Amino acid sequence: MEVWLIRNGKKSGPYHDYDVRSKIGDGDLGPDDSVWHEGLSEWTKLGEIDLFRGEFKDTEAVGEVAIPPELPEKFLKRAANATEEKPKRYLARRFWGRWLDLVMYSAVWWLGMYLVGRDIEAVLRNPWLQLTIYVPWFVIEAWLIHRFGSTPGKWLMGLGVRNEDGSKLELKPSIWRALRVLVTGIGFGWAVLSLLCQGLSWFTTRRLGKPIWDQLGGHKLVAVRLNPIRIVALVILFIAAAQLQMAVRGPHEEKILSEDYPQFKEFFDDRPKWYLPVKN
Repeated sequence: MEVWLIRNGKKSGPYHDYDVRSKIGDGDLGPDDSVWHEGLSEWTKLGEIDLFRGEFKDTEAVGEVAIPPELPEKFLKRAANATEEKPKRYLARRFWGRWLDLVMYSAVWWLGMYLVGRDIEAVLRNPWLQLTIYVPWFVIEAWLIHRFGSTPGKWLMGLGVRNEDGSKLELKPSIWRALRVLVTGIGFGWAVLSLLCQGLSWFTTRRLGKPIWDQLGGHKLVAVRLNPIRIVALVILFIAAAQLQMAVRGPHEEKILSEDYPQFKEFFDDRPKWYLPVKN
């Protein structure tokens, strides 16, 4: 049945009868509100219509309901902990995805230095020059995140980077994100500084649910279910890239350590070698 109402001095409707019951239950309509439906000769009070009279009787019968006291604080804390949805941080997947990217890039970078005949030993002895090694990678990463929303390492770990609304990053925000990772995430990849930055990143990610570079940029990490085949591929690529780096850098690092620490010379002489030939 369709019902018309008078609301705020104006005719309103039509409403189905179950809508009217709902409004009565919510307290929007009272027994003195005027209504009309087909079969009535004039506007009639809602409480005088047989179809709705029972709704008001049930309401009056309920009366005041006793309200229990507040829950003790310990139960409130338990309820909050049980219902709070903690963000997934994917710390291990972040770490291995990040370092697979860096190790693969480093392998290509050192191989390039070898092929063009650069003095590898001079680079290894110059800590300031080593601070620039990863800069080109983060330019590449900024473009990859902007274009594809991921990098090879992140993709193998089932991870991607998005804005909070799910869209891909524009190039400028992606560059700023890459710069923050380079400086605060890996400390330019420089020895103790890198370990310190990674420790701080682990701490902030645990506390905030995301690393500082995503927190400042308003980005988020998206993840899909991890495929075991991708894990195997990551392990193979990581080992291969690390071995390629060692093949290029190994003889030069041995020479530097043997000169600076002669006690290691005999140890290096007895080790099996799988290095690339040293270019004069």
